[in-house]
Amino acid sequence: MEKQEDSNSSIEIQKDEEIRHSNQSEKKHKKQPKKKRNLWSVKITVVSFFVSAFISFLSELTASAEHIIVTILLLFFLILCSILFDGIGVASTSCDMTPFVSMASRKVYGAKTALWLVKNNEKVSNVCSDVVGDIFGIVSGACAAAITLKVVVGMEDVWQKLVTISISGVVSALTIGGKAFLKNIAIKNSKEFIMFIARLIAVFNPDERRKKKKQKEKQKKFEQIEESKEKHDVEG
Repeated sequence: MEKQEDSNSSIEIQKDEEIRHSNQSEKKHKKQPKKKRNLWSVKITVVSFFVSAFISFLSELTASAEHIIVTILLLFFLILCSILFDGIGVASTSCDMTPFVSMASRKVYGAKTALWLVKNNEKVSNVCSDVVGDIFGIVSGACAAAITLKVVVGMEDVWQKLVTISISGVVSALTIGGKAFLKNIAIKNSKEFIMFIARLIAVFNPDERRKKKKQKEKQKKFEQIEESKEKHDVEG
């Protein structure tokens, strides 16, 4: 009897092992889920093309205008935008996510947008620094060339060269110096910088607008309570 029991138990153990091996083999043979293709590079290339074409079209319209002041104003606007977007890209990569998590949990206006910017810092940096910043830089160079052509009309060759070199030097100095200045601020004050940008962007977010409205209502109630306390103290 004991031998039969031992043989039965050994058979059961063998069956259990066979079942385990079969389950493991089935798991191995199961098809792994397909990884999502990263189409970010394709998307950003298409977006860059259309943004660059649109800005170039605007610069061509202003450059062909009779008033040179309009072209100069556009040039300064492009330089400022190039500096600003480069600063946003730097701030998003150097900023810590922790303070925005706590601010978002307290439903602070703009914190949710700031958290998204920091979470997606690679894409934000790519778009702001590499795409928009470079596009504005290239178009500002074309705009500077248009200004140079209008200024040097009727001048001698020597003066034409001097004016061309001066204008290109000023544009390059403003762009490079401005980016260096704003990068320093963006790195040292990344939290405040990202929060400022997030509050500007949050205007287009319905959830953030509701938060701002609620905060204003709370602030009004608080001010009313404080005023009533002051009146009560004066009367008392």
